[in-house]
Amino acid sequence: MSLSILIAEDDALLRSLLAEILSAQDGFEVVGSMESGREVVDAVARLRPTVLLLDLHLPGLSGLRVLEQLNDLPEGPLVLVLSGDEEEDTQLEVARNGARGFLPKSRAGSVLPQAIRAVAGGELWFTRQVSERIFREYHQLVRRVREQERPANQLSDREREVLVCVARGMTNGQIARDLFMSIHTVKLHIQNIFRKLNLPNRTEAAVFAVREGLLDEADGESEDS
Repeated sequence: MSLSILIAEDDALLRSLLAEILSAQDGFEVVGSMESGREVVDAVARLRPTVLLLDLHLPGLSGLRVLEQLNDLPEGPLVLVLSGDEEEDTQLEVARNGARGFLPKSRAGSVLPQAIRAVAGGELWFTRQVSERIFREYHQLVRRVREQERPANQLSDREREVLVCVARGMTNGQIARDLFMSIHTVKLHIQNIFRKLNLPNRTEAAVFAVREGLLDEADGESEDS
């Protein structure tokens, strides 16, 4: 089965050369080529290529805008960006917008088929430095999402303080004195904690706080201060 490729490049000579190089490869089929960014999204929907070879500096609609619009498609192509701009920040920006690889035009003739096969096979094709930055951003995003999903993050800072006190076995009166609030306010905070975390009593609240590491976090903040 042939690997279908769509070329979007505004330089007619380079566009023709790319089509010639790729058509000569076993298992490659160039299903179309175009020079304008405005044509790309329609052509993708019509031709349904496996890989889109995309120049960033297209007339009418930039390559980045094309990437943004392709993200709205239910089944868009795998995008390999081809550009004369080799800056790391440019590569990172196209990666953030869904591109699977980036190839400088200066290297297109030597490794283009290899890069297309890699992208089609599920790999990323970026420089090592950019790949490391991509993975760092991904792991930071995963950590942020996990942190946001923590049940304890439903609590206000004051409610977390009250919960830690509950977990330490303190009475409402002791909590009120320790946190400089009225007993009535302590009771309101505890009710809110039970409601937000769907907990039935102080014992379960204490177990939750220990399990979530809230006491360790509070101890660490105390040491830092």
